[in-house]
Amino acid sequence: MSASLPVPEFDLVPPGALASRIDALDIQQVEQLIGYERNHGAREQVLDLLSRRRDQLRAAERRQS
Repeated sequence: MSASLPVPEFDLVPPGALASRIDALDIQQVEQLIGYERNHGAREQVLDLLSRRRDQLRAAERRQS
């Protein structure tokens, strides 16, 4: 069930609308969504989007260190 995920109704969000919904998430939340998506929908476009966002967050963490 996706009720405990950081994006409400994650399974129903079209990939094109997902980018704006994950902008405010932290890296742990993005990784939670990646794990969920891999185990459930495995939508390639969604996994690519989430992976890119995780990479952006990691790069930002490195710049701050």
